[in-house]
Amino acid sequence: MRAIGMAILFCLPLLTGIAGAHEPDTFTVIVREDRHDPMQVDVIVNDTVHYYNADNRTNITHTIGLDLNGDGDFDDENEFSSGVLHYSCDWTNDSDCRVAWKFEINSTDYVGNFVLSDLMSDGTETEVYLNIGMDNHATNAPEIGECFGDGCDEDEVEETNLESSSRSTVENAMMLGGLLFLLIAIGLASSMIAERP
Repeated sequence: MRAIGMAILFCLPLLTGIAGAHEPDTFTVIVREDRHDPMQVDVIVNDTVHYYNADNRTNITHTIGLDLNGDGDFDDENEFSSGVLHYSCDWTNDSDCRVAWKFEINSTDYVGNFVLSDLMSDGTETEVYLNIGMDNHATNAPEIGECFGDGCDEDEVEETNLESSSRSTVENAMMLGGLLFLLIAIGLASSMIAERP
């Protein structure tokens, strides 16, 4: 029984496969009196950035957003903002009060490198950086209109075979490592079975 458990343990890397998908992540930015931690966030589409106001100065609020035309507000086309962020809220008397901004990047329209403004109620401004990239899941599928399968010219078939045979070094290393684990597991299982009285 122990041999079977060991064999399964060593075969797990083969069973998991190579995943290329991106799981959505959440990045937290702490908004302080004179800076953000971190000052620059690099994310991709489907990630979320959570800006949390930790500036505890009396009567100081923060408004973080993209002001494309520099007019001091975030109301124009393609601009966005957090709204006013307070350090603490009395939600019983002010249900619209906010201490954080959850910015969900759920559209490719946001792809780009942005300089956001953190406008504080005392008139000061801090620039923070938000870089949003595409969530690429490249596949080796043929383009629309390309010939594939039976009936294609031999040159195109040979070109396709060359492209598909050029696996990355990482994929080759993963496959070799998985094969090595499988061989070790088989060897351990057979030696444990052979030693059994």
